[in-house]
This record gives sequence, structure tokens and C-alpha cells, in this order.
Amino acid sequence: MSFPCDSGIKHPIKDCIAMAKSMGWDVLLDAAALAPSGGLDLEEISPDFVSLSFYKIFGYPTGIGALVARKASLSKLTKPWFGGGTVQVVTDPR
Repeated sequence: MSFPCDSGIKHPIKDCIAMAKSMGWDVLLDAAALAPSGGLDLEEISPDFVSLSFYKIFGYPTGIGALVARKASLSKLTKPWFGGGTVQVVTDPR
């Protein structure tokens, strides 16, 4: 099944999100380019998750971003594995 909002042109975001939710999908909105230029009313379009890259918003490399989630969607963000650790020793090879 082809999703009609993936053609590369700008479709009404509210309609795309409503269609995705009607199909049972969770919606993640990448709002990094949209937030600084057009405003964003999260109550009106109601995605499950919104990601932001502060590099795209502020214009210089920060390496910082954010994931905003609805309370009802937080339970979907589980990490069933451990993929890292704590740095215990760092040596300087100079």
C-alpha cells in the first residue's frame, strides 16, 4: 500500500498525520527545519514524537538534539538491551 504523503512535495501535515494514525502507525515528526521558520502547533497536529536538531535551528554545530514525546507514547520507548558503559580510564598518548 502506498502512503500518499511520501511523494516529496509539501502535503498538509495535519492530514498526513491523521491518515497515519488511522492506519495504526505512530508518528514521528522531524521538526528541525520547520520549527524555526514556520511555527509548530503540537496541539493541532498531535504527532506522537517530535525530533529537533539544534544544529538546524541555531545554525552552528551543537551536537545536541531533543526528542519530545507525548506521555501516552512514552511507554513505547523501551530499551531491552544494554549497549554501552561508563568510561573508567582515558589515557593521553602524547
